[in-house]
Amino acid sequence: MRLCRREHREVSTLADHGNAWTEGTDVERLVYFSDAVFAIAITLLALELRLPEMHEPTTRELSRTLLDRLPQFYSFAISFWIIGVYWPAHHRIFRYVRAYDRRLMLINLLFLMWIVLIPFSASLPGRYAAYQLVEVIYFSHMIVISLSMALFWRYATSDRKLVDPDINPALIAYNYARISSLPVVFVLAIVFSFFSTAAGYAVLLLLLVRPVTNLYARRHLS
Repeated sequence: MRLCRREHREVSTLADHGNAWTEGTDVERLVYFSDAVFAIAITLLALELRLPEMHEPTTRELSRTLLDRLPQFYSFAISFWIIGVYWPAHHRIFRYVRAYDRRLMLINLLFLMWIVLIPFSASLPGRYAAYQLVEVIYFSHMIVISLSMALFWRYATSDRKLVDPDINPALIAYNYARISSLPVVFVLAIVFSFFSTAAGYAVLLLLLVRPVTNLYARRHLS
């Protein structure tokens, strides 16, 4: 009986330790893993850029083939830029994360799952650019990614349990405003897609995110 009680205490201690927050360098490991996923997603984007097998083509045939692939290059450039927006945003969030629990890990994995799917979504406009449904699917995917990031920040900062307890509330609101502005951009891109090609508009709108949120911060969060 004594042995069973001691084993029970040991198991309980291990269970409590397993559910505890992991601090310090383990947070860096989570960041490194996320960086690797971003790198893989960008690499997979480039792998979609393939030319068909051509046996000794003429200059005209090669030029026509390259022109036919312009939508794929365009889709690659837009998606590369969008990943380039999410990656520093992800880093900016983790600058304030001091610990993580299992739920935060799951939210981060959910976010990374959508990031890895970007090459698939990017392949749709490159191949079926004439279909407006394709752009709706593509930008809906971007909205889900943005909402996943917003969920991550909201959970990490709730009750200051996973960030620095002394973090400025205005900073929390500012980062949340920047993250929340991304779904708005892609919703507008979907609206534009009913009238014209939306990808170009989305890039222009993304360029406005930082100055607009900075203006909001100066007026409302200072």
